[in-house]
Amino acid sequence: MLLKKQTKKMIAPVVITVLVISYFVFYMWLGLAGSGDIPLLMKILLIVVPSGLIVLMVYLLVERVNEIKEDDDDDLSKY
Repeated sequence: MLLKKQTKKMIAPVVITVLVISYFVFYMWLGLAGSGDIPLLMKILLIVVPSGLIVLMVYLLVERVNEIKEDDDDDLSKY
């Protein structure tokens, strides 16, 4: 029963992370493939900024999963 409760809590963060990462990948692809002659600085920004945000999203997902595994109840239920 405990595994099912943790698994249910992990579904939303994983789905949101996948959707946001797919948005960033699409944004990188659209920015780089859609325009022909863009400056090098713009190409670098179109790769670095979304890549950094993807890394941040994965880090936040790992933090959330660790939080769920600790099995602490929500803060509101403590009051």
